[in-house]
Amino acid sequence: MGEMKTMDEEWELRFGDALVEGGVITAAELERALAASERTGKRLRSILMGERGLSEHDIMRNLSQSTGLPLIHLEPGMMDERAKAAFPVSMTRKYNVLPLRFEGDELVVAADLPLDIAVLESLAFTSGHPIQQVLAGREEIAAIIGAASGGDRLEEWMGEWEDELLEYVDRNREVEQAGVEEFEVKEGDVVKLVNLLITRAIKMDASDIHIEPEEGFSRIRMRVDGQLREIVKVPDELHKGMVSRLKVLSELDIAERRLPHDGSFFVHFQGRDIDLRTSTSPTIYGESVSLRLLDQGKAAVRLEDLGMEPEDLARTAEALEAPHGFVLSTGPTGCGKTTTMYAMINGISTPEMKIVTIEDPVEYRLDLVNQIPVNHAIGLGFARILRSVLRQDPNVILVGEIRDMETASVAVQAALTGHLLLSTLHTNNAPETLLRLVEMGIEAYYVREVVRLVIAQRLVRLLCPECKEKYSADAREREELGEPADGDTVLFRARGCDACAFTGYRGRSGVFEVMPMSEELKEMMTTDVPMRVIKEKAVEQGMRTMWRNAVSKVREGRTSLEEIRRLIPREG
Repeated sequence: MGEMKTMDEEWELRFGDALVEGGVITAAELERALAASERTGKRLRSILMGERGLSEHDIMRNLSQSTGLPLIHLEPGMMDERAKAAFPVSMTRKYNVLPLRFEGDELVVAADLPLDIAVLESLAFTSGHPIQQVLAGREEIAAIIGAASGGDRLEEWMGEWEDELLEYVDRNREVEQAGVEEFEVKEGDVVKLVNLLITRAIKMDASDIHIEPEEGFSRIRMRVDGQLREIVKVPDELHKGMVSRLKVLSELDIAERRLPHDGSFFVHFQGRDIDLRTSTSPTIYGESVSLRLLDQGKAAVRLEDLGMEPEDLARTAEALEAPHGFVLSTGPTGCGKTTTMYAMINGISTPEMKIVTIEDPVEYRLDLVNQIPVNHAIGLGFARILRSVLRQDPNVILVGEIRDMETASVAVQAALTGHLLLSTLHTNNAPETLLRLVEMGIEAYYVREVVRLVIAQRLVRLLCPECKEKYSADAREREELGEPADGDTVLFRARGCDACAFTGYRGRSGVFEVMPMSEELKEMMTTDVPMRVIKEKAVEQGMRTMWRNAVSKVREGRTSLEEIRRLIPREG
């Protein structure tokens, strides 16, 4: 008896046959592509697009021409409510079809392949209407189905649970086995759902899980590559159970629902140690829960892995060799400043060097490093801890953030008395950091003395290597890139596929602006120096702005022009 094919494998075969019937490829080309797909594990469509140099739009256009079926571009909101109810979600997913609207008695349905007679009859029987077919891209259809049916997917999503071992680790490092068998009978769907949420988030490399109650249901979203994605909606009756389960794991008071709470717990999954920070908050519909996932394996990050250009990497390494002074990382929340600080620590940490960090909170556990958490509840802030640390003979001190005049003043004294001090600030670019220190009350002559290097940064999403699409830049885009308007520039843009959850992006990279404190810049530091003048001098001395560094990643095909427009401050 032959091996049963998955839905994707059946679709690939139907797709290949449709291309042969439409004259897009030959039967021999299909056989070669199917063999390559089986050998490499790549999707048939990706192989054909690579061999023939076709985009998905080219393939769909050829199918449209050969079959006479119209090709349309789908956008959210194109389904009317009456058409949306024509098929159950399971049927739209099985055939990857999208009911769009009624034209007279006919139901217009978008599909990514010419539908055979059996499928058309099944759709007509289920809806009670004759079917009029149009063609649309597979990813476009799947993305709209996912967005439209998020609330109907809980049962299907729960059914995707795999019997994988998730270990909850308590503070004494004792292990509680939390496999599905243990809880399926004892605690049922609540524990199963919480386990699934955590394992799915780890697999997706999500940074946060958000469980947000609304009227009648709870919305679950995860932040992946800096963007929130709705995962599933769960019935209201499961919400309180999920919150209670997470509060128990985090050692929080499950009876107190009126006040915010913060806690944490640890899990071990597929060889990875994950620290989960729990934060609850009362809302009008119940308690909202946010979980921050901290993969302890990422504590070993290196500067070389962050995405710095070679010349910026060399400038940073040189500043870290200084015996004393400030090395500062700056940017908005979530731009990777803490990761950069950890990478610096990893680059200079040796048994001969004493390194102390003051963090709020401690995110990753580092070897050979004394890590001290801030505790505002007992008055233990950055400045107070820093004064104490100075009496412990450190070589390097990391202060999680310079937030106020008191912390800044103590940090300056530390830098002046022979310590290398790493810290972060919230400013838009590197030159602005110098003026920010002055505004906080640090005398300009102290800023001249202590600052060694300032790094401004952002995080941009990287294009999915499986589906990124080539295109020729237009005149406006070439102007943005600093190239001749009449040139011929090839760029890449996001498309969307299974591998990237139809976002077009997978992973992130840093974009940096690295400014060493040169003698010329020191001489310019006065209380009334315009920031524009500092920036012009820094650029004149070789500093590449964040925009220039981001443009280089666009030219290399690593990210898109659309992505850097969204995140990177423009020049000028």
